[in-house]
Amino acid sequence: MKEIGEYALEKENKDLSDFVSILVENPASNETYKHVFCIKFVSSQDSFEFKGIEHQEYSKEKIVKYLYKRGSSNGPDITPTARVTEIKKTFSNKIIGWFSKPLKEAKPILDGEEVQFLELLGKCIKENEEKILFDLEPKVNAIDAKENSILTLVLEENDLTRYVGDFEVFRKILKNNGASRFYSKYDIISKGDDKVCSVCKTNKEVYGFVTPYEFYTVDKRGFVSGGFDQSKAWRNNPVCLECALKMTAGKEYIEKYMSFGFYGFNFLLIPKLLNNSKSEELFDIFEKFNEKKFVFNKEYQNFLQANENDILEILSEEADYINFNFQFYEKSNSAYRILLYIEDVLPSRLRELFKSKDIVDKRKIFTNYFSNDTEVKSIKFTLGNVRWFFPNTLDDPDLNKYFLEITNGIFTGTSIDYNFLLKYIMQRIRKDFRNESPTRYSMFLGFQLLDFLIQLHLLGNYRGGKSVNSKNLSVLLGDMAPKENSGYEERINVVFSEFEHFFNTDAKRAVFLEGALVQYLLNIQKFQRGSAPFRTKLRGLNLDERSVKRIFPEIINKLEEYDANYYKELEYLISKYMIQSGTDWKMSTDEISFYFVLGMNLSNLLKSPKSEKEIEND
Repeated sequence: MKEIGEYALEKENKDLSDFVSILVENPASNETYKHVFCIKFVSSQDSFEFKGIEHQEYSKEKIVKYLYKRGSSNGPDITPTARVTEIKKTFSNKIIGWFSKPLKEAKPILDGEEVQFLELLGKCIKENEEKILFDLEPKVNAIDAKENSILTLVLEENDLTRYVGDFEVFRKILKNNGASRFYSKYDIISKGDDKVCSVCKTNKEVYGFVTPYEFYTVDKRGFVSGGFDQSKAWRNNPVCLECALKMTAGKEYIEKYMSFGFYGFNFLLIPKLLNNSKSEELFDIFEKFNEKKFVFNKEYQNFLQANENDILEILSEEADYINFNFQFYEKSNSAYRILLYIEDVLPSRLRELFKSKDIVDKRKIFTNYFSNDTEVKSIKFTLGNVRWFFPNTLDDPDLNKYFLEITNGIFTGTSIDYNFLLKYIMQRIRKDFRNESPTRYSMFLGFQLLDFLIQLHLLGNYRGGKSVNSKNLSVLLGDMAPKENSGYEERINVVFSEFEHFFNTDAKRAVFLEGALVQYLLNIQKFQRGSAPFRTKLRGLNLDERSVKRIFPEIINKLEEYDANYYKELEYLISKYMIQSGTDWKMSTDEISFYFVLGMNLSNLLKSPKSEKEIEND
């Protein structure tokens, strides 16, 4: 964060050795601030004299001279330089108002001469309030209504014009204001003289309340180690002023250019440079992306969300001179809570993710998710696949936690339990089925998610199996073997070979094909009766080995009853795989149900050329 802050400050032409240069803000927050109105005074022995209003053009080179630092929205700023809103209000609150409370608060750090100087100047402004406004208002009101202005003070001495930033007293006040938040809190002062800064490792004055993010706090005495003394908080986290200011600048830069939204979460994508010579090039990427200066081609891949471009593929093209930290967080009032912190993700890891995504996205079943004579729609993998099954819902608050844990596993290469995923994939699919909604979209998202994780070798407890081919199938199946080949086996083998990791046991193949067969029956029932009563036999997609084996002959009998059994070869293949699979499949209810509903939704891919009668029923 300190290194990012140094870059941000240098980019703004700040002098890293000058604390005031770091603390000061540009009063021109946008390009509409083109005017500066200077209330001009001359010194006369022990008093000041108002000499009029000088209208100047805003100059970026004078930022340190203006010495602007934003304060309270309704009260004075840190110095008597202000952005003009309504001129009377600005002059009253920001200029006259500065010489009351802010001056009073600053007196303990000022010497007698400095206090006298400010009190006399404030007295002169107050005594000339009407005259100043009389001169000021017409000048301010004369500028273009679309342009904005800045109000400040200048003092003429010996033919020299001195701005607020030219006076050491104002610089001292600004510096103290910038530093005090790091050592003064809870009515406690926490400083250590000539101590080692935990960031730069040099001996300096260090402070105890340097907290760029509010997850670190010593607001309660019990949070302070070594005696519960808040004034000794600097011992917990000693940071010098220079590092504190750089870290603050780094935080502001990160929140501007490296902050992103993600399915209801906020996260920071913080780079850690291993080669500082590349820093400007990297930060330029973030800045251009934030300012929407990238032109995304049709091949650009999103990884986080389907409907919004993200920066990850751009970063994946970098060499491993850098790694990335993902900080997912939530803010509630003043509290800042880190929900997930993913460390040290290299660009090469991002390339692995995109390589696996590319393999999955190019699967024919995903590129042709929906097609007709006029359009083809595809489904591309993103982390939205995960979110679909782990939504943000009040019914189960743990789903947010699980979603982040899976996200962490994907980025870090940590194993994700197969059975755990199947549980929630099937939970969503069963809900669709109960509501008589199509299960196709949920099924495809779940299948694609599992395929992606298999490509990355991240599925934990994912068991394969062996195909048992020792039985003499021709004897066992007898006359069931079809007399002619209608093309099912060829089409089925295309699916099995494309997803060989999924269909690595005969039991999985049998269940998948039975799912396809039952879908054909449901289609025929829907066509002939206007309803599909066989759905009730599917137990709400809570299927186990016993129920799958039991309903297989029932499906065949129903097809025969409807005089629509066009699927003899498919039935033969199901029987073949069931016999080869033996008993005790060692598949959970979720896994069996998943393969079954997968077959239902891919049934259209398995159909062979059909007779006219079959076409009518389908």
